[in-house]
Amino acid sequence: MLYCLFGTLSGYAQENEHDKHEHARNEIGFSGGALYALSHNELGGGVHLHYFRTLSLHSKWSLGGGVEYAWVDGNHFNVGAGIKYQLFDRMSISTFPGVTFLPHNETDTHNTNEQRNTLFTFHFELVYDLFHFEKFHLGVVLDYSFGEKDSHAMIGLHTAFCF
Repeated sequence: MLYCLFGTLSGYAQENEHDKHEHARNEIGFSGGALYALSHNELGGGVHLHYFRTLSLHSKWSLGGGVEYAWVDGNHFNVGAGIKYQLFDRMSISTFPGVTFLPHNETDTHNTNEQRNTLFTFHFELVYDLFHFEKFHLGVVLDYSFGEKDSHAMIGLHTAFCF
């Protein structure tokens, strides 16, 4: 029985070795999908563009940056520096602390009537690549952003060009 178990696992591991590919050092990714603003109970849409570069040839860690645009609660966008970790061969998680730019001036939360149009924000993204076509990846994305005046979640498609 142990022979069957280990023989099956060994065959599965060897077969999966053929499916694995060498990861590229650079990635330009684009995500788009349906967005739900939790803080305003409103549906909308969003897009996210990012760039990452791995720290070394075989590293699971990457550094980069991204920009997101949300069509919800007065349309706004944010930019941030990011870090990504490759959890598995096709799954990664990333975070982008950054700044949200509001299209109109907001009064601060201390009621001093000072006008503000930028706020600190955090953006998290979980990506699963369903397909790898040479340097092009296609998959799904779950994304969550939160800040002082906004929190929203997005589900959609993720595409990436890796080189």
